[in-house]
Amino acid sequence: MNKSMVQELVSKFVQSYDATAKDKIWQQQSEDFRRFWSERVLAAEKETISDDDCDAIIRILDFCAKGKAKGSEVVAKVMVPQNVWRKLFNILHSDKTLAHLVDSVFKETNVDRKAQLIDELYGINATGKNRLTGESGNVLNAFLAAYDPVKNLSAVSMKHRKALMDWLEIKPPFDWDSASVGRQIAHSNQLIRDAILALGLNGSARTVSAFLYSEALFNLWHSEDTVKRADQQVIVTVPHNAKTEKNETPNEGEIRESLQIQAALAKIGSRMGFQIWLPRADRGRVLTKWKPDAGVLIEELPVGFDLTTMKTIEQIDVLWLKKRTIVRAFEVEHTTSIYSGILRMADLLAMQPNLKIKLHIVAPASRREKVFQEIRRPVFALLEGGALSDICTYLSYDNVADLRDEKHLEHLSDKVIEEYEDKSQEA
Repeated sequence: MNKSMVQELVSKFVQSYDATAKDKIWQQQSEDFRRFWSERVLAAEKETISDDDCDAIIRILDFCAKGKAKGSEVVAKVMVPQNVWRKLFNILHSDKTLAHLVDSVFKETNVDRKAQLIDELYGINATGKNRLTGESGNVLNAFLAAYDPVKNLSAVSMKHRKALMDWLEIKPPFDWDSASVGRQIAHSNQLIRDAILALGLNGSARTVSAFLYSEALFNLWHSEDTVKRADQQVIVTVPHNAKTEKNETPNEGEIRESLQIQAALAKIGSRMGFQIWLPRADRGRVLTKWKPDAGVLIEELPVGFDLTTMKTIEQIDVLWLKKRTIVRAFEVEHTTSIYSGILRMADLLAMQPNLKIKLHIVAPASRREKVFQEIRRPVFALLEGGALSDICTYLSYDNVADLRDEKHLEHLSDKVIEEYEDKSQEA
């Protein structure tokens, strides 16, 4: 880090950023969040919190779930679907033990005690599939930033916080890799704020966050470079510590889980009224977990492409079809390298650039960033039909499970996928 250069950027940022006006907006939004938290989430009555009430707060928390209203601010691109936020608020509303523990995290001012409470929260919620205590820390950090934007950074991704700490040359008073998630969340918030304040930027945590994500600074600490082609910019990932990936063989548990997800996708599509295609090599195993009605699983693809294209399409893990049209294609990735399915999607687009199919890579939440890293490779950005990252989206295993459990799938269109998918953009 070039200290004098960053201090110069601080000076320029202060001149262009109206901290007073932004802090005023955040003061009101923080009050709205706290009121919702105390009067709706912590309320004694058992009545379900309405979607409208939830959405007003989601609009504060997550740009990707509800967008940004005019004259308002949003914590971050948290990348959590709208329906998942709604479910989480109602889970907290019904589980007062969990909600009051989150409330204790909000109110704790001692950094070590806050870390302990966060660890306790992660322990209690270890089996809860509600995104509250995810590995990335996005949801809890978004909550903290909305509750108190003066003290809590809206840099919600722990991956981003680690990258910032490395770039700012911050050495935490403990071993980061072996530290608990509570310690990482609580201490990174304080350490990053203190480091930026020491460089001359006085202001709220929100002001610090706005500076960290300002274009000039973001391009310095973030692990991606941009190159240009004729019609757009192309993102190239440059890892801080590049390592050669080893050839790997997925373990039996991962294979079983991926088959469960393949079966879940087939079931979801069939309930929505689609016919389903499964690769011939997978059918026997998937059909032990999914029992289709007659005529739902098709034996031959009713589409007319050249032989090479057909061979590629036939290997895609799950296809949803309406009459003779492929509507959506899903590749379930169960290896750490997250590559075979992405290559198949890219091959398909390279051979048929005018093909209009919704493409999805499905992988565990722990591999979300790896998926985006791979689909943003320059070779995939230069496809004739458009960049793979613009066409192909990510679905987590958890989101597929949530969608499978929707009660009224028969009455929903396939566009409901848009509420569950993540697109290739920064959190």
